[in-house]
Amino acid sequence: MSEKLNENNYLRFIAGDFLRSPNQINSIFESDAELIDIGNNQVLAVTYDALVEEINSGLYTDYYQIGWMGVTISISDLAAVGANVLGLLLDLRIPLEFDLKNIDDLNRGIEDACRFYGCFILGGDTNHNTKLQIGSTGIGICQNNYLKRVGCNPTDVVYTSGKMGLGGVYAYQKLFKNEAGLFLPKAQLKLGQLLCNYASCCIDTSDGFFPAIGQIMELNKIGITLEIPITTLLHSNCEKICETNNLPSGIFLAGPHGEYELLFTVPLKKVCDFEAYAKKMNQLYLRIGHITTQRAFCKQNNQCIDVFEISNLYGKISNGNLQKYLEELLSLIKKMKL
Repeated sequence: MSEKLNENNYLRFIAGDFLRSPNQINSIFESDAELIDIGNNQVLAVTYDALVEEINSGLYTDYYQIGWMGVTISISDLAAVGANVLGLLLDLRIPLEFDLKNIDDLNRGIEDACRFYGCFILGGDTNHNTKLQIGSTGIGICQNNYLKRVGCNPTDVVYTSGKMGLGGVYAYQKLFKNEAGLFLPKAQLKLGQLLCNYASCCIDTSDGFFPAIGQIMELNKIGITLEIPITTLLHSNCEKICETNNLPSGIFLAGPHGEYELLFTVPLKKVCDFEAYAKKMNQLYLRIGHITTQRAFCKQNNQCIDVFEISNLYGKISNGNLQKYLEELLSLIKKMKL
């Protein structure tokens, strides 16, 4: 069984030798946003993300949605480190011949997302391009506490901020059925800030549930055992799509397109306090399992699932051929009895 994500190896090859600031708290892959100690018990959180493949593949075609997602992708990274958002720098690449209504829809998506998250566009850069691209740099501040992907220990309890699989459902319906409506996920900003006082590690599920699990396992050199059935973990919409299309339920946990929830761990001694305070603050959560010393991801019946093989599949064999990826993924999921 593999214990590494191929994407991590690729990024190590590209960026592993870059000079890093002596004030940087996180090592490569250790957090969803880069964390810089700026003194006075404050940590600067900075992240950049862009929508390129999502637009080129036809996953996102609605311009309002593209605007919304262009903001959410970076806000979700800031949420996963528990930051308070200062604002965003926007990176827009717009074709020369671009309908003004499309620009208006794009701007409305950006503006509505900023209003929802209570943040502002601080500036950025706009250029022409042959295809539309949008990216954003998220800037935030962590006061005293912050979250990383590392820090969990055996017996820690594993949670998600909600049901899983909606991102996978959207991708399947959009790319293979051309039936999807708008997918407008909401980054868990308030929960991330709350978790600074309780969680031992945290990651967002923007790349899917299994890739997020794989990151936590690889970075912390631990295993995870589920305490609930896979079907309980999945959003009800996943079950409906699986029944209609005769699909195995685990397919929507595979990635590479996720739902922007948070996956996090809480030490056993803090569980009662966390759950009580989360309920008081009306924050949803789902307790799904616990950390183990066995470096494997196991279902309730102790059947182990190779989340690394599932997560690595897209980059390994797709080469842009989505139909081939789906066929190989279905075969793998069925073999693992998910």
